[in-house]
Amino acid sequence: MLGRGVLSRLHTLTQQETFTLTLYLDIDQNKQANRKRGFVVQAEALLKDLRATHGPDRRLAEANRRALALVKKLRPNGKSALVVVNTAAKLAELIEIGLPFAASAHWRKGAFLRPVVEAVDEHENYGVVLTSTQRARLFIAHMGEITEHEDLISDTTARSKALGTDQWRSQGRRERRHEEEVALHAKRVIDALHELALRQPFDRLIVAGTKKATAQLVRLLPRRLQGKLVRTLTMPVTASKKEVLQGILKLQQRMEREQETLLIEGLEAELHDGGKAVAGFAPVLDAINQGRVWKLLYDKKLKIKGGECGDCGSYTPETKGPCPYCGGKVKAAAQTLDRLSQTVFEMAGQVEVVDGPAANRLVKHGSIAALLRY
Repeated sequence: MLGRGVLSRLHTLTQQETFTLTLYLDIDQNKQANRKRGFVVQAEALLKDLRATHGPDRRLAEANRRALALVKKLRPNGKSALVVVNTAAKLAELIEIGLPFAASAHWRKGAFLRPVVEAVDEHENYGVVLTSTQRARLFIAHMGEITEHEDLISDTTARSKALGTDQWRSQGRRERRHEEEVALHAKRVIDALHELALRQPFDRLIVAGTKKATAQLVRLLPRRLQGKLVRTLTMPVTASKKEVLQGILKLQQRMEREQETLLIEGLEAELHDGGKAVAGFAPVLDAINQGRVWKLLYDKKLKIKGGECGDCGSYTPETKGPCPYCGGKVKAAAQTLDRLSQTVFEMAGQVEVVDGPAANRLVKHGSIAALLRY
């Protein structure tokens, strides 16, 4: 499972003077273009473009060879693949990811990990309970992947209805016993959740299952787990892992869109009051150059081209000409949005890529904006 530990190791191993090849591939087998090893053709095309951009380079050629060897051995299960090769560090690694990433290739000092760092930030570890009044299954979901850790069965008697008026009293006892057993089952599930949290810590909790069982479990959750609870879902306890994951991903996307809308509302309030926010390509570049950006926001579909000064490193809306800050020579900045995002991260800022209704609202502000530190 791809997490901060893996990212930290890759970052550490590739922070050298020598260059690192980072390759992102779309390997989703639900797409016709990726079937019959189409992702290999995709990799070859990306690496060919990289060679054309950087010219003859023996180290790049060797890194390309090793990357292609890994890709050709791949039997895809995920939606994306991350390939990192640094020949000096003797690192050649391919990691499958359960989330979609745009295909791209990078040749630079240090692995280009910003896309997955953003995804790790966005997709927190979720503990998931899928429960009925008799059975409970515990999962950890992260980055489009899900792992089942526990499957509990409790001795809960089924609720039955009395056949005649002379059985009302015994029926009442059976009802009470049933409710007690349901509560005991819920407490057993909570104990298992505590143990799972110690072994595999999770940030958020989703309780899914039948309405009665989820309501009982939520009611008995201790404060520590109540604070992690985000939503409940109605779902049969026999659902497959794939069905559970799909339900969680839909919920995550809905929550993300809601959070993005609130973020854009806050941005618009700052812009309206002349507060700590700017919108539009040129004003955002100016704020980044001054180190004032706390959070960079842009539309997921945005495509822009900008320039970078070869002397002072400032960004400009123009791809050539004199630098407005120092008069130096400006050249086109490759993958402008990635460069801007990386710069904001290096200033301990944040980046939010918005989609859906939030992106539609951001269009009238130039599809790119920033909340400022000062």
